[in-house]
Amino acid sequence: MNKILYRGWIILPTALPTTDGQWTASCDLARMEADGLEVFEGLTLQFVRAYQADAIRAACDEARRQVDNILADPLTRLA
Repeated sequence: MNKILYRGWIILPTALPTTDGQWTASCDLARMEADGLEVFEGLTLQFVRAYQADAIRAACDEARRQVDNILADPLTRLA
């Protein structure tokens, strides 16, 4: 999948087909640190939709909310 730049963060979506013909998607977040790229995996839940684009859109919307929350409260910690 393509990476999405959002407010200084990189959103990395992943989408896979399910066994019942739907699509599941989630996103990781990354940011550039002094030591290189730091990736936070499994940031969003799995979003299942009938179409790949819809699943990716739902996961990326959640990732954007996560970034907004981090920027609103810098003490927010990522797992």
